[in-house]
Amino acid sequence: MILKESEIGDPDIIKPILGNPFKEPGKLLTATGSSYFFVKEITDTKGNPLPLKRENMKGIFQRYEKGLMLFLNGSNYQNAILIDFDSIKKITLIKGKESVSAWKSPILAFLVQRGFKFKYTKKFIPGLGLRMKETELFILTNNYRIRMATNGFSYSSQLKYFSKLKLGNKFEPVNSDKN
Repeated sequence: MILKESEIGDPDIIKPILGNPFKEPGKLLTATGSSYFFVKEITDTKGNPLPLKRENMKGIFQRYEKGLMLFLNGSNYQNAILIDFDSIKKITLIKGKESVSAWKSPILAFLVQRGFKFKYTKKFIPGLGLRMKETELFILTNNYRIRMATNGFSYSSQLKYFSKLKLGNKFEPVNSDKN
């Protein structure tokens, strides 16, 4: 279900579908949201673009008892998509590939590419830079196909966030470094 800006805070619409906002047991203050994602594509299951698609749209997920609310933000508008857990067919989180630039030291680049990790690399080894392609997120539900991307370095936090949803084999993390 797609909500207009005026409907986003209406508990009479949200609660029957998603329940209450999720509260992590044993914690008083809990972040239940993901990081920001850049929306690449949102379509229905037949591939038709949804009418809410606009340029430079960003999205963030908020966890509820029975699903996720995807808040969509643009420069002067907001929408939300309600995604109940039962409608989710597949969520795939893909880690971007790491690359090392070591224009001053090909030996260091070779070591890092072979798995030798340097702590505080940028601080102590000038000329050595770690680059990461963006983390991609694909969600397939009964009604939508969603493709999003975020900073490559946020893969670990997003892996933790989506793993906590306990979706079983519906959630597939992909580490491109191990392919």
